[in-house]
Order: sequence, then structure tokens, then C-alpha cells
Amino acid sequence: MNSVGPAPEPTSTWQELIGSRVELRLDGRLVRTGEVEDATQDSSVMWLRFDGNHGRQLVSRTDGYEVLPVS
Repeated sequence: MNSVGPAPEPTSTWQELIGSRVELRLDGRLVRTGEVEDATQDSSVMWLRFDGNHGRQLVSRTDGYEVLPVS
């Protein structure tokens, strides 16, 4: 029997996600998946590192993104 856990919930505490893999979503749609490299103390900005040649992205809370931890 294969049990699927609950879907991950968006989090607003980006500081706690440093080193974790997350989904970056906008308007409910997946934008990218990456690892949180760093985040500001107030969780207003984070830096995501993406797989392959996609590099890094600075994400600001004011951009409207949701961040969901990936297990």
C-alpha cells in the first residue's frame, strides 16, 4: 500500500529553508525547483540555486512568489 502524504504548504519563513530544495511558484504554477542558498533575516529576499546551467535567482517576497519545500 502506497501512502501519499499531504501536499507541502507554502512557507513565509524563508530563513528556515536555507539548504533545502523548494518549488518556486507564481499564481499557482511551478516556475522552477532549486535549493535555497541564502535568505535575509526578515525573509524578504532569498537566493535560489538551480540545477544545470540555470544559475541563481534573487527572489523578493514583493514579487508574489510562493515557496514550497520539496521533500
